[in-house]
Amino acid sequence: MTTLDLVTIAGFFAFTGLVFSIGIAVMQLQRDRLRERLWGSPTGGEADLPWVRDGGPAGVPLLPGEGTGKRTAKLQQELLRAGWYRPTAMRDFLALRNGAIIFVLIFAGVLAVVFGPENPDLVLRTIQFGVGGLVLVWALPRIYLRAAGNLRVQRIRRALPDALDLMTMCLTGGLSLHHAFEHVSREIWFAHPDLAKELQIVKQQTDLRSSEFAFQQFARRIDLAEIVALSSLIAQGQRLGTDVVTSIREYADSIRLRRRQAADERSSKAGVKMLFPLTLCLLPSVFIILWGPSVLELYLFLQQFERLTPS
Repeated sequence: MTTLDLVTIAGFFAFTGLVFSIGIAVMQLQRDRLRERLWGSPTGGEADLPWVRDGGPAGVPLLPGEGTGKRTAKLQQELLRAGWYRPTAMRDFLALRNGAIIFVLIFAGVLAVVFGPENPDLVLRTIQFGVGGLVLVWALPRIYLRAAGNLRVQRIRRALPDALDLMTMCLTGGLSLHHAFEHVSREIWFAHPDLAKELQIVKQQTDLRSSEFAFQQFARRIDLAEIVALSSLIAQGQRLGTDVVTSIREYADSIRLRRRQAADERSSKAGVKMLFPLTLCLLPSVFIILWGPSVLELYLFLQQFERLTPS
């Protein structure tokens, strides 16, 4: 490697560091300290739960120009499903992905410069691996985010009947719906932390607006059929003045019944699904065991017959 190559690499790293520092400085200047304190928790730490903002969950603050567009709204919904409620969740996610992309570009460029024009094959392979790495770095964070959101939604779905039973007991014991949220979230915190955090959010939004609004936002964040139905049930019960306790108890029983029916359905399908691996994996080995000796004896007999046959 010549001195000119080293100077080029050093200048490239210096320019990249300068651009990164300017970007960090601009982001720091755009921060609103007062708004971040208002979004903070009552203990003075960073907020773990979203607050009501502009008629909806705060979720994550949007950068200028990010408030419109289906892609940004979909990314925000995925962040909420995954439980990333920090005020800077979207900014952190985009910064992590863009930083990884920049790192792959720098790494591939440095390798291409190191190999130099003397090794065109290695330079071409480096460019190919760099393009593949860019695709992976761009896609994997979003795939991980969706997978984390789906797993969290499934955990909330499994914990929902237990929470509804506890809520029914609290309401039957004389607690209001508002205090029932607080008590249930405290009791299930160690067993089901995801649902406990969501119930804390529901309680906080109930303090600010109403339980109907809080459950509507809960259904929007999680986007689960059971939560949407529960939100409609509670809203209708409060609007019409019906017995919410009986409705919640019956709804918890119906959720358990559907889960049991779904489990029976999966167990019934297991036999049909096992037919394909049995056919593809076990049947060839069975044929070898059953037909192998016969085929071998037939082959030896034919060889012996050919030797005995006069030419």
